[in-house]
Amino acid sequence: MTKEKFGENVFLYTLENSNGLKLKLADVGASITGIFFKNKKGDNIEVAFGSDDVSFYSAKAKNGHMGATVGRVAGKTLNAAFKIGDKEYKLNPNKAPHHTHGGVDGLSYVFFTSKEIADNKIEFHYLSKDGEEGYPGNLDLTVTYTLTEDNEVIIDYKATTDKQTPVNIMNHSYFNLNGKGKINNHKISIDSNYYLPENENGDSSGEIIKVDNTPYDFRNMKEIDTIIKSKGGCDNCFVFDDNDIKKSRVKVVSEESLISLEVFTDMPSVLFYTANSLNNLQVRGQVLNKHEAFCLETQYFTLSLNYNHFPSIILYPDREFKHRTIYKFTAL
Repeated sequence: MTKEKFGENVFLYTLENSNGLKLKLADVGASITGIFFKNKKGDNIEVAFGSDDVSFYSAKAKNGHMGATVGRVAGKTLNAAFKIGDKEYKLNPNKAPHHTHGGVDGLSYVFFTSKEIADNKIEFHYLSKDGEEGYPGNLDLTVTYTLTEDNEVIIDYKATTDKQTPVNIMNHSYFNLNGKGKINNHKISIDSNYYLPENENGDSSGEIIKVDNTPYDFRNMKEIDTIIKSKGGCDNCFVFDDNDIKKSRVKVVSEESLISLEVFTDMPSVLFYTANSLNNLQVRGQVLNKHEAFCLETQYFTLSLNYNHFPSIILYPDREFKHRTIYKFTAL
């Protein structure tokens, strides 16, 4: 592990295992600022994007929350308002009239305090104060990253609150197993029988639909190009039947780089996003555009605060929010 200055009062950590898997982390947004992996030919490929410029990790940079911790509530909250019981809360309408990804700063652009737990483990801590971005309660959050010798990046989230408050926190890394170019030739499988369709506004319609006979059936591996050609891309939640962390929920394979990525999680869904809105984003050594990366956002259902029949994301003071996601890389 190495630790270096990454701007004023900001630190950058680099963790590397014996197989050459390198994980870069920063304490602004408790962000992944890059993942590098060597295939069997010895090519060192940046499989998750980031930047070496600290200014990139600010709300003003409009970086699409790249690699950041997102919350308190990931995704959109319609009309920037929700209720707990009879009490209505107004959130910061950072994409008026709606609230997205936790607000202007949310968790993605605030400064966490960091601590080295072991040579392969970093802990980030942040206290989101009562009223921040409109959310009730003080939320005490810890995000821990672990890099294993099995080529796993493990992310553990733990949070407690002193008031009832919604919590749906996840990581927003952008992946490309080729390190550059379009993602169309990547192959993907998702262990899901149901997905959340969108309405005419592009938001979740509130329905939970079987994937059978739809372009959203990824139970058997197929090229990402199929959803790009048929629907212009993907930005939908896929629902799991259980929360078994031992099950491989998503697998993505590049036959070009001969690298695979598997996702394990104890969350009830994953949002698969094909970077439909990326446009001229300057990252480390290149510019990213539409369909040149993908996200696998493990989380509760999107728009959970707007649909009462979706599983509740309200955290109570006597309980703890816990979420683990594992990104596992393999050289094929």
